[in-house]
Amino acid sequence: MLGGLREQWGKTVDAVTEELAAMPVAHAPAIRAYFSSKVNWFFLVVALVMYSVAWPTVPATHSVPAYSYLVLGAVASLPIALAWSAPVLGWALSAVGAFVIGLVVPTVDGGDIDIQVVHLIALLVLSFLAALRCRLQFLPVVWAVSSIVIGLAVTPAARNGWVFALTLVSILIGVWRVMAGSRRQLAARTAQTEAARAEAEVAQAQTAVLAERARIAHDLHDVVAHRMSTVVVMAQTARYRLPDVSDAAAAEFEEIANSARASLDEVRQLLGVLRVGDHDASVAPSPGLADIGELVELTRRGGADVAYTDDADHAAVSEGQALAIYRIVQESLANATKHAPGGAIEVLLSTNDEAMTEVSVTNSAATGEPLRLSGAGVGIPGMADRARAAGGSLTAIPTVAGGFSVRAMLPGFPGPQGLPAFPDAER
Repeated sequence: MLGGLREQWGKTVDAVTEELAAMPVAHAPAIRAYFSSKVNWFFLVVALVMYSVAWPTVPATHSVPAYSYLVLGAVASLPIALAWSAPVLGWALSAVGAFVIGLVVPTVDGGDIDIQVVHLIALLVLSFLAALRCRLQFLPVVWAVSSIVIGLAVTPAARNGWVFALTLVSILIGVWRVMAGSRRQLAARTAQTEAARAEAEVAQAQTAVLAERARIAHDLHDVVAHRMSTVVVMAQTARYRLPDVSDAAAAEFEEIANSARASLDEVRQLLGVLRVGDHDASVAPSPGLADIGELVELTRRGGADVAYTDDADHAAVSEGQALAIYRIVQESLANATKHAPGGAIEVLLSTNDEAMTEVSVTNSAATGEPLRLSGAGVGIPGMADRARAAGGSLTAIPTVAGGFSVRAMLPGFPGPQGLPAFPDAER
């Protein structure tokens, strides 16, 4: 028999559940959100249990008709169902209900409070949760209203004790919430600082990678491109510099020049890839004034007529300035052999009376056909950037006789010890 009753009860519950689920209101977002929380289910059960206690005990505290028991019991207990999902709303409903009942509903003679004990418990719980979860600015309102409503509901003898207890609890909650909020703000600021630091480290690492790529591109141009240009010059002028060059050998030299020229174009394409971002390298190569003689000799072996004079005071030139001078001379020699083949080139390093180091590279007019080498046209701006980074200046202008002159002036005091690498190319 008990098994049959259980089965029938289960069927009834399932049927009621299906009917409720089929109702349109059951699909409202707020309703679905409420019933999706186990805590809300807990407070709903608590509200129903308190309701089952409140409505039968209404006659013990209030002199009202029997038909109003259900209403007064609902006002006293059901707002606690909102204790977790909407504590401020539940507290407001309970406080307003307690105030109205205490004001207009007559009580039984000899009663200690003007509201039911169930109502008082529900109001205390809701006041506590509302104080915990409302906006901090609203906490004094919760304290004041709860103190007034409960103070009016209890006897005058107990009024001060209740108000003191509510005040103490509200102060403790306020202090705890301020401290917790400060910790959260500190944690959020710390997290933001760490995130900013991590982003800065990533950006710094990316900058370092791009700077290294720019340095490699710079070195490739200064070393590989320059020497390959010399190979082209040597191959194309071999028939004029060497005696008894046969037509077959001349054709072979021309093929070497063409292959070197094609390779030089490919190197420049590689430089364009490496220079993505146009970042300057933070570490410069090491050649300086002592290496310029070797550079000049290499250019001479390519058939160029180069005169080199070094009267500069090396002790007054910093490492960074020496690197700038080397690169300026290297770029100027490459430009002269390319654009003015056969012309005489004069390289002069000197120190004037004002302790300024002067660099001068001048070539005469071309006597042969200029080499057909492509270029980006930013070699002179690159040299000017180097001169400015070393504290000086650079001018590059054609001469009256049809040649070209590059002249740089650098101050006679230690400049940057590590010059950044600047983008160079052909002028």
